Amino acid sequence: MRVTLTRASVAMGDDVDAPHEYVRQADGSATLGEFVRQVAVSGYFPQMACWVVYVGPSEPPAVPVAMLTAPWDEPRFLEEAARHRTLDSLADDHGGLSVFFDYRATVPPEVLWQRLLGPGGGQAS
Repeated sequence: MRVTLTRASVAMGDDVDAPHEYVRQADGSATLGEFVRQVAVSGYFPQMACWVVYVGPSEPPAVPVAMLTAPWDEPRFLEEAARHRTLDSLADDHGGLSVFFDYRATVPPEVLWQRLLGPGGGQAS
């Protein structure tokens, strides 16, 4: 299946290539957790940064599903169920999928993580 990745810029010099669109062909039976992990090690974005992962385009109605940051070994998912969803199950009406990585620099990762979880604490993984 066709997965379109976009990411936020990390610096003014990085803006030249914005929105950093990259189209990948992926196995639709792969889980979102597997896919995000593959992208994380692919060199698509700077590793020494904090990223919030959204399923959907960079504009609403994208839904935050995970967070990646250098100190963590694995992506953290806001809901365990999201990690296990197949890419096919997340596809749009045309059979494609958009995944947006939003760069976050001003908030420490653990603070941002707690904000993403919300007041109830969420069901983090």
